[in-house]
Amino acid sequence: MKTMRKLLCVFLAAVLLSGSFALCAAAAKRPTYLLLGDSIAYGAGLTNPRQACYGRIVANTNNYNYINDAVSGTTSALLLSSLKDDLIIKDVKSADIITISTGGNDFLTKNWVAMGLRGMATGNWKSLDPIAKTYKSNLTSIIKTIKKYNSKATVIVQTVYNPHTDKFEEAFQQGVDRINSAIKAVKKSTGGFVIADVGKVISGHSEYIAIDTIHPNADGNTAIAKYMLKFLKDLGLGTKTTPVITVKPKSILK
Repeated sequence: MKTMRKLLCVFLAAVLLSGSFALCAAAAKRPTYLLLGDSIAYGAGLTNPRQACYGRIVANTNNYNYINDAVSGTTSALLLSSLKDDLIIKDVKSADIITISTGGNDFLTKNWVAMGLRGMATGNWKSLDPIAKTYKSNLTSIIKTIKKYNSKATVIVQTVYNPHTDKFEEAFQQGVDRINSAIKAVKKSTGGFVIADVGKVISGHSEYIAIDTIHPNADGNTAIAKYMLKFLKDLGLGTKTTPVITVKPKSILK
């Protein structure tokens, strides 16, 4: 009888241990989702970006471990420089999926208003070409650096969008076209990433733009999340396409 009890205890302990190992294994298999780049990825069009930007929605829906290292105002040059930071390097090494949003600030920080007005007045947009050339070089280095630290992660580069449907639409489109063309050129020459065409989700949809006239609002973040969920599912990196919104995005009001 005592022997039977001992055997039963051993059996129950083995069952509990196997269950614990299974739970640990399941937790370890959760993909880590890292966002790098600018205010778009950060969620600057929201009052609650940390809880409700599109990256957070995607992570919550697919049960990813979530890291957002995006910083408002980041250019491609600043993003490249940030990849020397030990904390950023650590996050890159731990990631299974890395999404990059960069390019818009490369123009916006170069006296874009003056260049845009000059271009609209003269029809000459050649002054934008050097910016696009530098962006292309920086993006190439960004991809190579990320792959140096983590060759297994799926790297996704988002296209940029045109936030305007007004008199500034043409000026912004000139910049958008150059950035998106550079992204395609880097993919062709360097590889190492896939392109998520977020630009087509937002461009032409003023209802998705916050009152600051630049960033996606609550509806815009939700729209990007829906697109990214389908994109990730098509890559075999997710199973759901309907966003799980645990905290409702709130648009900035001023």
